[in-house]
Amino acid sequence: MEEQKKGWSRRKFLQASALGMTGLAVLPGMIGCAKPELNIGFIGLGRQGMFLLDGFMHIPGVTAVAACDVYGIKRKRFERRVNAFYTKAGKSVKVDTYEKYGDLLKREDIQAVVIAVPDHSHAYIAIAALKAGKDVYLEKPMTFTIKEGQELRKVVRETGRIFGLGSQQLNMPINIILTEH
Repeated sequence: MEEQKKGWSRRKFLQASALGMTGLAVLPGMIGCAKPELNIGFIGLGRQGMFLLDGFMHIPGVTAVAACDVYGIKRKRFERRVNAFYTKAGKSVKVDTYEKYGDLLKREDIQAVVIAVPDHSHAYIAIAALKAGKDVYLEKPMTFTIKEGQELRKVVRETGRIFGLGSQQLNMPINIILTEH
């Protein structure tokens, strides 16, 4: 009862912060660097990939510069959305799209990738991205098997890259309400 009188509870504040700043929570060290610009690529342009794109594009210093998906229509949708966003913001950005994620991972100007592909591909694409020197934000589930999880952990440790796993549903308002009662 006392927490309600004070306004937001600590739990509500933390949950709201996590929901609104997903991208910042994943890449905190990169944003605060002397060079504030962080170029990111997106692997997987379905509904979740586009949702994450909208969130990441609004983070100051983060620029979406490339994406990959096997479907051409999704690549075109990405290009239109990114170009419209940066045009409105008065920022000139060259955006490239690829059919194969390996082509995106070869780019040296991309420091991090957001992976939102079908679940069975998560582990091996994340491992390839880490080995290519990219920081990774991966949608859940992280892996399908214990062996994949062990391999992913090993590669994260070997490469020293930043690895973040998305689980936004835990911070959705409906789940916050349900967990407080």
